[in-house]
Amino acid sequence: MAPIGPARDVQIEDRYLDTAAGALRAAGLVARVRTSPAGRRLTLKSVARRGAGAVHRRLELEGDASDGDDPRHWPAGDARDRLLVAAGIAVGVAAGSDAGLVTIAALRQRRLQRDVVLGSSVVELSLDEIEAVLPDGRTDRWTELECELRSGDEADLERLGAALGGRADLAPATTAKLDRALVGGRELLTER
Repeated sequence: MAPIGPARDVQIEDRYLDTAAGALRAAGLVARVRTSPAGRRLTLKSVARRGAGAVHRRLELEGDASDGDDPRHWPAGDARDRLLVAAGIAVGVAAGSDAGLVTIAALRQRRLQRDVVLGSSVVELSLDEIEAVLPDGRTDRWTELECELRSGDEADLERLGAALGGRADLAPATTAKLDRALVGGRELLTER
């Protein structure tokens, strides 16, 4: 494994959105608006994750989230359009009316990122220090290492996953960050 360029220290905030009735989750989707130095981006992901071991695959659509919290005013694109349909939000509704989305969790992350060459692939390593904040103010904190294939052969990523999985001091994440935040919040509630 050989590093490419310097490590990057990036601060991001991820807000996860759904309707009050959970229409997106019911449709098997999660909507995230990420605010970073690069701007605001919408990512629409499938809840279902496929793959074996620590390597996961799932649908991810991205688009511009521009300013404001009403997705009807964001630029049209696959992510925004699918979000509107799944959430049952009509595009032609007058500006200023309720778009029907609520924040179900916010994750503030400090990411230490580094790109590395692994075999014939480029993999982005991210060490994330995460603080999850639920709408009622409860918080949870944890650290997670994420390895994302940027280009190349998935077999290189699988080999990295196997090497990391062989370490006694590491364990693969069994849930998505949002699910961990929501479960952690319920655990904190039962501990009080």
